[in-house]
Amino acid sequence: MLELEGSGALALWNGVDPARRFEYDLWHTREHVPERVSIPGILGARRYVRIEGPLPEFLTLYSLRDTGVLQSSAYLRLLDNPTAWSRSMREAFRGFMRVCCRRTWSAGGGAGGILGALTLPDGVQPDDLRPALELLVAELGLVAAHLLLRDAEVPDVPFAIGGEAPDFPRGGAILLETWDEAALRQALPSIRTALERLGLGEAAGTFTCYRLAYALDQASLSALIAPPAFPPS
Repeated sequence: MLELEGSGALALWNGVDPARRFEYDLWHTREHVPERVSIPGILGARRYVRIEGPLPEFLTLYSLRDTGVLQSSAYLRLLDNPTAWSRSMREAFRGFMRVCCRRTWSAGGGAGGILGALTLPDGVQPDDLRPALELLVAELGLVAAHLLLRDAEVPDVPFAIGGEAPDFPRGGAILLETWDEAALRQALPSIRTALERLGLGEAAGTFTCYRLAYALDQASLSALIAPPAFPPS
């Protein structure tokens, strides 16, 4: 899986207790993401780590066949019956934010190692944004760009996750993929100008640069190394 696939996407932002940072990476890579990607309809996942910006430290993107996957019996069973390790890690989360989206537009192909993400307020119309995003892709030489808009019909998780939720817009996200952090920084003034013209100056203020840390698709599940016993030594 190189590109985001399917008509849905789940975007999860969070930080983690610094004392459990290594454990978080281990759990997320060896247990949590494989567990999610094994669900029919969850096509793949990417974990990003923040380089610079106001959004939380980690961004995880799941490609979904459609947003209905998040209301399937297989997915709800995992939510309702977490492993002991997952239950323990929930307490270590900080600034958790979950946005289930429809992927309303994408351009480009492949996956860039650097991602620019910004969150959108409710009520954004995709037809208003597409021309500006298409122009950015053409002018800035991006690898890919995506417009995600929240699907309000999908309920949030029915449990609390450690720490207070961050105060960012949750109406969706714009994702800009490239190969170089400096190139993304150079593009930022053009991105801000385009958004301000559309009355989305608040969204421009959430712009955060991330580095790709891990990716997994269903085809790779059979080759994974088994997770360590909990608690990990």
